[in-house]
Amino acid sequence: MHFFVKYFLMFLFFSSAGWLIESLYCSIGPVVSGKTKTFKFINRGFLTGPMTPIYGVSCMVMLATLLPFRDNVFLIFILGLIVCDVVEYITSYVMEKLFNARWWDYTGYFLNIKGRICFRNSLIWGALSALFIKGIYPGVNILFDRLLNAITWEGVIGLTFLLLGVFLVDLGRTVVASLNISKLIHRVQQFRDMVMNPGDTIMEAGEKLHNISQKVQENYVNDMRTSISQLTGWQRHRIKRLLTLYPQFSAYAKETREEIGKTNDLSTLITEFRYLRMDAEALLSNDKKEMY
Repeated sequence: MHFFVKYFLMFLFFSSAGWLIESLYCSIGPVVSGKTKTFKFINRGFLTGPMTPIYGVSCMVMLATLLPFRDNVFLIFILGLIVCDVVEYITSYVMEKLFNARWWDYTGYFLNIKGRICFRNSLIWGALSALFIKGIYPGVNILFDRLLNAITWEGVIGLTFLLLGVFLVDLGRTVVASLNISKLIHRVQQFRDMVMNPGDTIMEAGEKLHNISQKVQENYVNDMRTSISQLTGWQRHRIKRLLTLYPQFSAYAKETREEIGKTNDLSTLITEFRYLRMDAEALLSNDKKEMY
């Protein structure tokens, strides 16, 4: 039991440390590069809390696979590179399938694979794996052993369940909000596919123009408007924050609106889409804060 408690707490610790390092890197980078003169802290976490679970997962996977080779730095580098790339690729794939969006995209980078992993970051993961196994983990392991020995067993169990509860609540609510984004994106895609169908014949296009406004109003605009109106306060807050992490939804909606705007004889449809845009902007301007 002591083993599982210690490594769960270490998972949370490494998730928080990874979140802090990445957030500071993304916050300081624009200032150093001259893109902006004002420092603004950027929360790069998937969750609302100060944690990025992929870092905790990666550290636990590295411990499970690399510790037996702790005496061979070169082997740690190669295996760590492979292990971290596999974790990053799988995480990107799963999140894209679940939420229809990406939290990172390396498209255009040297030797990238579908934008999910790239050569530069692979080298970084290999170097960090060696640093983690040889330098960071031994010190953190000693620290946690001393910490757990200094606290009563009841206190350790209480702390573990408290942190586990906070983590699960944060994870569950963020996943729900992200799935709502995915549903909205899916609705926009359906809306776009129905309107912008290049395979229509002239007769089919004429029939579509005759009926499209009513169909879109009944089947798409109202559904999307209802989806937005049904979101609770905490979902609105999280969706607004998550959209800052992956702006694909806003960009896709803008592109769809511009393409539809070029279509003739659809003034009613464009009006409806304008009202839907106002609903979406009202959602994104919701600054309501939340607490656990």
